Amino acid sequence: MIEVAADIAILGSGFAGSLTTLIVDRIGLTPVLIDRARHPRFAIGESSTPIANLVLDDLARRYDLPRLLPLTAYGSWHATYPSVVCGVKRGFSFFTHEAGQPFVPDAAHANELLVTANSDDEHSDTQWLRSDVDRFLVQEVERAGLRVLDETDITETDVRDSDGWILRGHRGATPVSITARFLIDATGEAGFLRRSLGLTDDVSSVRTRSRAVYSHFVGVEPWHDRLAALGGRVADHPFCCDDAAQHHVLDGAWLWILRFNNGVTSAGVVIDEGRHPDDPSVSPEREWHEWLDRYPSVASLFRHATVAQTPGALRRTGRLQRRVNTVVGRHWALLPHTAGFVDPLLSTGIAHTLCGIERLMRVVERCWEDESFPSELRRYEAAVLAELTLIDELVSGCYASFGRFRLLTAYSMLYFAAATSYEHQRLATHDEFHGLFLCADDGAFRQVVRDVRNQLTPLVDTHAPSPAQAADFERMVERSIAPFNLVGLCDASAGNMYRYTGAGRRRDGPRV
Repeated sequence: MIEVAADIAILGSGFAGSLTTLIVDRIGLTPVLIDRARHPRFAIGESSTPIANLVLDDLARRYDLPRLLPLTAYGSWHATYPSVVCGVKRGFSFFTHEAGQPFVPDAAHANELLVTANSDDEHSDTQWLRSDVDRFLVQEVERAGLRVLDETDITETDVRDSDGWILRGHRGATPVSITARFLIDATGEAGFLRRSLGLTDDVSSVRTRSRAVYSHFVGVEPWHDRLAALGGRVADHPFCCDDAAQHHVLDGAWLWILRFNNGVTSAGVVIDEGRHPDDPSVSPEREWHEWLDRYPSVASLFRHATVAQTPGALRRTGRLQRRVNTVVGRHWALLPHTAGFVDPLLSTGIAHTLCGIERLMRVVERCWEDESFPSELRRYEAAVLAELTLIDELVSGCYASFGRFRLLTAYSMLYFAAATSYEHQRLATHDEFHGLFLCADDGAFRQVVRDVRNQLTPLVDTHAPSPAQAADFERMVERSIAPFNLVGLCDASAGNMYRYTGAGRRRDGPRV
């Protein structure tokens, strides 16, 4: 029999659960980290952002976790932990394609969008090979001497108002009994508490409807080289377009490409369910190749590619969106990725999760045995739900714009305005920053998003907005985001090539 007594049990040993465990220990409470599997293991959700790195930097400094600081930029990561695989991410790149036609570069880059977040590779964001990163962080938990119960299946839960949780199960053939005063669910899509407590998964209010077919590959050819061969003016690009969260926008779908520095590439097609419903009779392999066959320039990147040994096959999801409206209880809380998920389009996953960890750990640190603990948990819940709602508003508008690239580039400026405003606000705050992710607590910005979306809807409902209508929409977006446009977005003279939008870092100054 394994018997463990803890203040807080954390379920799920992905990066979020392991980081939370390390912080709980630094706060002075006793954690136990529980997972039904073990590392290394395949996981998706790999693209970091400046916000993610700012928050991780602050968490590492606040809670005295100096070994995590190198993970906040590509240069320090690669120099300090070269065996933990990552990739360079200089920003976002978008390319729009027409079905049945090769990509035809436009001299004015009208079918391209590059938005730079970092001034050089040394200070760039990163693509996380999650199997490596998750394993590294759980090893940090073990290195700190904290209890990790991997390969542990919890089969019974009992929560008592006065004492908290009793969790029972087994680790292999050995029975396990865990007592904990509080439980944090970091299991993500698996949703341990959603299932055990019967929480309602309600996506009726979520406007984004998407699913995905994806895997890791080896042998994916660079789009930069293919674009140059097609006559593209790649010298105009502010960074190599492959060193990015690369988006190939299709008809009712988009294909991501994220490259790691070990030759492995994460790639997947994310599909608008409303336009392309799932057909269970079609295998993931056949559907993947059908999408590639429609877009010859994208297909050329995969002509010699094979699925990587891990995971060894293409995977397909059902609808990606999920959301529970009850995020906390008296003795429990869900991390953001467990509470809900919208879509990978804008790389919000890692950053949103880290913001949620930061907010929840402040509540635990300051209110653990205080009468304000329940009310502060509810404030955390409200924050998570508000952030999920805003992410959905931003992403669903982008999906509505697929096939109308001028509208898409204009609407995407809402996200970049929110992200850079958040970065600047955080960096300008000399004590603790309390703003919500992507300015979700800013009523004026939320109204801007609603107003722009209302103007977008009639345009995407028409067969083909005229150039004049598209230009009017671009000007309206530029006027609307002006109070939040700190980095020169919506600049027609940029020609969709935004050379620098990063806000900087506290520790080494602006990235310019």
